[in-house]
Amino acid sequence: MESLNIVIPCLKEAENLKFLLPKIIKNLNPTGVDYEIIVVDSCVPMDESPAICEQFSNVTYLNTIGEDNYGNAVKTGIKSASKEFTLFMDADGSHNPELIPEIIKNISDSKICIASRYCEGGKTNDKVTSIFLSKVLNLVYSFILRIDCSDWSGSFKMYQTELLKKVDLFSNNFDIIPEIVFKTTRLSNIKKIKEVPYTFDTRVHGQTKRKLKTYIDFLLTLIKLRIG
Repeated sequence: MESLNIVIPCLKEAENLKFLLPKIIKNLNPTGVDYEIIVVDSCVPMDESPAICEQFSNVTYLNTIGEDNYGNAVKTGIKSASKEFTLFMDADGSHNPELIPEIIKNISDSKICIASRYCEGGKTNDKVTSIFLSKVLNLVYSFILRIDCSDWSGSFKMYQTELLKKVDLFSNNFDIIPEIVFKTTRLSNIKKIKEVPYTFDTRVHGQTKRKLKTYIDFLLTLIKLRIG
């Protein structure tokens, strides 16, 4: 790998960005990879995120294009990505930047590599109810869509940017995550996704943006992907 974009959708995550961005940079610099971190905030800033991003020369701050939602933030990031690969990360500190070099290493012979909570060696420190719903969702997605992926719903994933540019995405919320997995694997004819185990930690500051509606959106998107 020669170059990498890291896309971080965020909404009122200034307190988390303060410690997350330096950690990402600390783990990326030794790799020798040319990189740019793209922070995609809400359409109108709601906290100090712009000022925090300005402190780093390799961080680009953007506002979401279109309606203010997670899906459009992801699409804005994809539109702006220009490096060879693109890695998506959450802004809440639940994704450990120390894993980035390992993902870079494992994507060397593939177009897609994901960090998985549910493959061998993976772990999640989420609430019991969230773990149950997530595991059921992931099993259903793999069974219905016939793609070997243990973690459809987690957003800690890396793709060849060219693949992301080619897919047409319709989801507006967190269901854009499995939509990207399905459409990029189908485009590249991948049946088993390269996975790296990681430990998912709960957010450091603020409240989660994922609600019960998130799982309903995931199921509705699954139906659309299956019949489409």
